[in-house]
Amino acid sequence: MDLVPCLLVGDGPQESTGLGKIARDLGLLLRGDDLGVDLLQVGGSVPPLWPAWPHVPMGAAERGEDWGSSYCEALWLDRWGRAPGVLFVIWDPARCYAFLEWSLPVQRWCYTAIDSHNRWGGLSGAPGEALRKFDRVLGYGRWASEVIQHVRDGAIQYLPHGLWLDTYRAASEAESAAVREQLGPHLGREATLIGCVATNQPRKDLALYFETLATLKERGCNVYGWLHTDATTRAWSVDELVTDCGLQHRVTVTLGNFTDRQLACLYQRCDVTIAPGLGEGFGYPIVESLASGVPVVHGDFGGGSELVPKVEWRVPVRAVRRESVYGLTRPIFTAEDVANAVERALDWRMKVGRDVCAAYCRGSVAHLDWPQLTPRWRAWIKEGLR
Repeated sequence: MDLVPCLLVGDGPQESTGLGKIARDLGLLLRGDDLGVDLLQVGGSVPPLWPAWPHVPMGAAERGEDWGSSYCEALWLDRWGRAPGVLFVIWDPARCYAFLEWSLPVQRWCYTAIDSHNRWGGLSGAPGEALRKFDRVLGYGRWASEVIQHVRDGAIQYLPHGLWLDTYRAASEAESAAVREQLGPHLGREATLIGCVATNQPRKDLALYFETLATLKERGCNVYGWLHTDATTRAWSVDELVTDCGLQHRVTVTLGNFTDRQLACLYQRCDVTIAPGLGEGFGYPIVESLASGVPVVHGDFGGGSELVPKVEWRVPVRAVRRESVYGLTRPIFTAEDVANAVERALDWRMKVGRDVCAAYCRGSVAHLDWPQLTPRWRAWIKEGLR
């Protein structure tokens, strides 16, 4: 049987980004022997190369001004000539747009990160054009499919991506000791630990997180914060936020590429987490917290809100604003509302008990375990290959 060429484009499989995790997991699916796919994955600039299947890095120089479209087309021609096949892009719609220029006989698939919409509920400009013209478009969830439906005719399929839930099993004594060391000496036994895992970028409202800690402190709660991020100074100055909110010696910041298991053990130590994104396509920290048995508070906007199992843990949108050349909608939340949701989550956990709370949280994401999701993904892939 002749293998079908398939170029999988996105963040690198060796990268710790959400898009990198998605591309890695889908690469694992696509290389299944019975699918008949000749897979080449492209993306990521951090060495070494990914060893599990064919992979070519694509750094800033290779991406150029067209998000690597011309670079990827050259890779296709070098490997497969003008043979037909599948171009599968794991990026947001704006980046997908450049891949419409290919002259090769490929089917264009995208599993696209959509974290907002314009004022009429869809997407226009380059993102809208990409969604209209790609051959197969798959959403992360129901909310994303509704945004896409404003642009494309017909029913829009959606499939969540998953977790390997065994990663979130209970921490061992040695792992718990490592967590205590990482969180440092200022975390007292009686403190309420409120976690947050978010990259330092404008869409992750780190100011909202720290102002919520300050609000809870003012209400008399013995709070302590754990923030895991990629940089202390970029879109936000974490040091400045800590100082402005009067949280000295009440926050531990961890940096760098932790393994999923290391993060799982840190999540488990939290009493509650806050996901401060101003719009999520999916929201890994939301489901990672739940898989760890820990309630999570998140705004009632975007794809992330449909993953929060209790409406009491969702924060109301008080107003919206527009941003970027595409006029994307961003919600406005208040620290008081987030603090209220945190208190509701903590009160509920106290009422039902830690064990019941943990079981409920884990049960809410049981359907996202990759062994459960894999048959649905394989069926979608096989349908396209036919």
